[in-house]
Amino acid sequence: MVAYARNRSGKSRFGCLFSLLIVALGIYVGVQVAEVYFRYYRLQDYVKEQVDFASLVTDDVILLRLIAYSDTLGVPLGQRDWIVRRTWSPKEITISARYQDSIRINILGLHKVFVVEFKPNGRRSL
Repeated sequence: MVAYARNRSGKSRFGCLFSLLIVALGIYVGVQVAEVYFRYYRLQDYVKEQVDFASLVTDDVILLRLIAYSDTLGVPLGQRDWIVRRTWSPKEITISARYQDSIRINILGLHKVFVVEFKPNGRRSL
C-alpha cells in the first residue's frame, strides 16, 4: 500500500534556492580572489627560494630568474621593479618588489574591479 502525502500545495521553497544562489556566488567570487592570492604566494615562495640560494649565484642571475618566473605567472614585474641588494656589514641579501594585481568580478551585469597591492620580499644573512 502506498501512502500519499496530504496538504501538498505545490509551492516551492525560495529560501532554499536563494541560499544556494548565495553559496554559488560566494564560490565564484572566492575562486577569483584565491587565484590572485595564490599567484602572490607562489611568487613569494620563489623569492624566498632565491634568497636561500643567494650565496651560490650572482645578483644578475637572481634578477633574471625572478623576471622569468614572474613572467610565467603573469605578473608584470620587469628589471626595474625588482630590488636585489647585498650588504657586507652585516652580510645579508634582500630581495623585494611591489606590484598591483586586480580581482575582476563579473556577476549578472555587475562589473567590479578591486586592486590589491602586493610586496613579495625576502631577507637572509649570508
